[in-house]
Amino acid sequence: MIDYRSRWQRRRRRKTKVRWVIIGGAALLAAAIFIAIALLSRHSVVWRYHPLLRGVPYFTADAGKLLVAWSSGMVRTLELATGREAGLVEYARPFAFWAAPAISSGLVVVGSDDFHVQALSVKTGKLRWKYRTGGSVLARPVIDREQVLIGSSDGYLYCLDLPTGVLIWKTDCAGQIAGAAALVGDIVVVGTTAGRLVGIDRGTGRRLFMVGTEAAVMGPALAIEDHTVTVGCDDGRQYMLDVYKPQQCRTIEVGGLLRLQPIVDNEHIYVASSSGRIVATDIEGTSQLWERDLGTVLTAGLAADDECLYVGTLTGRVFAISRHSGTIRHRWELPQPVVGSLVVSGELVVAGLADGQIVALSTVN
Repeated sequence: MIDYRSRWQRRRRRKTKVRWVIIGGAALLAAAIFIAIALLSRHSVVWRYHPLLRGVPYFTADAGKLLVAWSSGMVRTLELATGREAGLVEYARPFAFWAAPAISSGLVVVGSDDFHVQALSVKTGKLRWKYRTGGSVLARPVIDREQVLIGSSDGYLYCLDLPTGVLIWKTDCAGQIAGAAALVGDIVVVGTTAGRLVGIDRGTGRRLFMVGTEAAVMGPALAIEDHTVTVGCDDGRQYMLDVYKPQQCRTIEVGGLLRLQPIVDNEHIYVASSSGRIVATDIEGTSQLWERDLGTVLTAGLAADDECLYVGTLTGRVFAISRHSGTIRHRWELPQPVVGSLVVSGELVVAGLADGQIVALSTVN
């Protein structure tokens, strides 16, 4: 006679064992994933700064300070090591800042969407001068030789005297300017949203050349050699422009929108696309060394130290990527999209978040 009860009990015990094996395997897998994430994001938050007003933060590190301008119209100076306020605590205006400030000779220079370029005292936060352009100022200023070079949405590049804010010259670039200009010797190069790269004589403001691109240029220009400038374009190409042979412009195919700051050293160029792709080439831009696709939208960076590139994403992550191989060295998980500015100073990576916070992360294991 068949003992159905014993058979049923044996089957039940087998099913229970299988269930516990599956549960145990799942637990081990979850633990392994948790450990991997913890190892990648194990670096601690050193400090956080919560602003009084929400807004996208744009900042520049200088002499142990962090000079911050928010899109809400607030400006602050923070101690880079601690995040504590250190000056400019009373300066706020009802207009937006949309680019990081530049600092020189005790002045913080920043553009705003009320059409003005303004200079504030680093020590007191008082307005030293302001100059009105014909449109919103969305580009980051460039300071060199006691002069401020800054573009406006009115299509002009302005050269202002740093101590006084007096206009030295302005040049029509035939298109709105959203990115910072670059200096190569006595030639200034700037891109426009109309799809042009414009070369200007630094001394006189005379327009020297105009090179067309396939789409808008929204990112900053950057000098990479004695006579070469690189600038990203919304056509997915990084342009390499010889200022003495502008019509012989070379390009690096990257894809996506190229609006982030490229990184250049003596041997390499590192370019990041908003689509998540990072490409490293030789200094000529002719030979690709490596590429890395992070699979997410890049919204802040690039920043760099001797070992790594740093980039922020729409998903709230900051990645540290090896400059030599393109491998992911570290990863931080943050509660908000990383937007605005991203800088590296010493053993800190400082990131701006979509809710206006600024977070300092340690690069030390």
